[in-house]
Amino acid sequence: MTTLPTERTRLIKNHFLLGFSPWILAIACTLLLLLLAMFTVSNYQREKELIGEALVQKGLTLMRFINSSAREAIRENIRLSGPWLGWEEQMQAAMEQAAEQPGVDQVLLLDSGGQILAGAGREVPARQIDDDTLSFVRSLQPGGRRVFITRITKETGDREARQKFQIASWYLPVNMPQPMPDSMDRGSRRGPMMRMFSHHPEYEKIQGEMKKLLDRHPLYLVQLDFEQFNTPLRRQLLQVLILSAVILLVGLGGSLAFMTLKGLKGSQQRLGTMRAFTDILVSSLPVGLIATDSSGTIQVCNEAAAEMLGGARKAILGKMPLAGLPPGLAQMFSGKSREVAVRRQREVALESSAGEPRILQLASVVVQDEGHDFAGEVLLIRDLTDVKLLEKQLQRSERLAALGKMAAGVAHELRNPLSSIKGLAVLLKSHFTEPGREAETADVLVKEVERLNRSIGELLDYAKPGQLNKAPVSIEEILRKTLSLVQMDTEAFGITVELSLQDDLPELTVDSDKLKQVFLNLLLNGIQAMPEGGTLRLDLTKDERNMNIVIRDTGTGILPENLPRVFDPYYTTKNDGTGLGLAMSAKIVEEHGGWIKIASVPEEFTEVRVVLPI
Repeated sequence: MTTLPTERTRLIKNHFLLGFSPWILAIACTLLLLLLAMFTVSNYQREKELIGEALVQKGLTLMRFINSSAREAIRENIRLSGPWLGWEEQMQAAMEQAAEQPGVDQVLLLDSGGQILAGAGREVPARQIDDDTLSFVRSLQPGGRRVFITRITKETGDREARQKFQIASWYLPVNMPQPMPDSMDRGSRRGPMMRMFSHHPEYEKIQGEMKKLLDRHPLYLVQLDFEQFNTPLRRQLLQVLILSAVILLVGLGGSLAFMTLKGLKGSQQRLGTMRAFTDILVSSLPVGLIATDSSGTIQVCNEAAAEMLGGARKAILGKMPLAGLPPGLAQMFSGKSREVAVRRQREVALESSAGEPRILQLASVVVQDEGHDFAGEVLLIRDLTDVKLLEKQLQRSERLAALGKMAAGVAHELRNPLSSIKGLAVLLKSHFTEPGREAETADVLVKEVERLNRSIGELLDYAKPGQLNKAPVSIEEILRKTLSLVQMDTEAFGITVELSLQDDLPELTVDSDKLKQVFLNLLLNGIQAMPEGGTLRLDLTKDERNMNIVIRDTGTGILPENLPRVFDPYYTTKNDGTGLGLAMSAKIVEEHGGWIKIASVPEEFTEVRVVLPI
């Protein structure tokens, strides 16, 4: 008696709890992580904006400082009425003072083409800025709305990469003289700075120098060290780590409860895995299996059972046994009745689509749960058709072997008397020198004794063990030689011979004379079955293990009731046949480790298949 486990039932009842509790912890942790991410991003953006504003103000302040310093230097130069110092010298002095401020890497004055007009600081390029920086400063278009542009970049080189903050703005000198058109009256209204310049001895030179500068659209490029402003950002990272540790502690606390539920969840998963394994095992069993549930409905039917029943699994599943199974199998299911035996066995013959009945061995098992309530039934099915066929063949072989031994003994004992009878018949014939009835009778007696002696010789050849002289030979060559022996017969009956050969056929180690005898018997049988002509086809093929020789004729065929007896000794339907041809052929093929099979449809064809191992 089989008992179903009840653990699966308890797990199903707790399925809601097992599926819901872990999600609570996951959702809580997810919400905490989302809050932490939002808080971190908000603080980081705020700190980044404040740092950016501070750096922009510092850069613009440096530009204003350079302009103011250059302006005061020019005023001092004009006030002293000394020789005019070059604008580049005055600007360079102001930029060097600005570059001395902490956190300032470079201060450059560039034209619109990226050429350096003046510069101070660390690692100032000689003449031209690099392409990346040039692309950055060119985004500040002359006459555009943007007064300045900024970016954060990394310093490249052999040293460790450091982040840099760059700000670019147009060079707009405050109260500097602007080049005047030639048409403007020199006495027109000018500012105080312009009037001061106009009295300078080198006014024209100063004016030309300013015009040349403004035509090149100069702009400032200030590079500041961004590393000193990373401290607030690192502080934000520290806060993230602290909050993460808090969430980790909360997660650890929740994990204790989660691991408890996980153990139960694991039991459910293992049960599901075991069920999947059981399904695979049942489906791959060579024995047919059909099972019903407590309501008597078929819930399990593996492929082996469906194949034995000659139907599809879908046509059986979900039905009652009486509706989905043949009567012989449906009777094995007792339903919910507990008066029948728990185990039952029987054999049934089931008609198949091929017309031959299948012998099935059935075993029924009633399944009960722990409370001894009906839980279903299991039907095991074994196909005994091949086993029964082998049993019949074995019984037939044993019977034929016994008859062969007895016939061989009788034939051996008859040979000596036959020799004596033949000698007396020949002696008797010699006394009748003149033709007459007595002479003809003696001649008939001699011929019949010789015919009987030949039959006894064939019987002894069939009964004694075969002696094979094996040698490597081509089956194709044997077939062609055998066909040459029956060529006159095929031409006489008007029979068309078709020979089909597969490429790359290997040689076999066989007794060529014995196989030639087999093929000659088979070809002669086919020719004799087509007295009005027809087609005799020979196909020679091979597979991985065997060589297949198929001989097919379009003759009269063999009746179904005679087909099982064609290999029996002395069974023949021919008037002049001995009945040992096919029996001897089958014996020779079996001695080579092969087998021979005949299929036939009356008045259509007869096909003989000879299989020899490679």
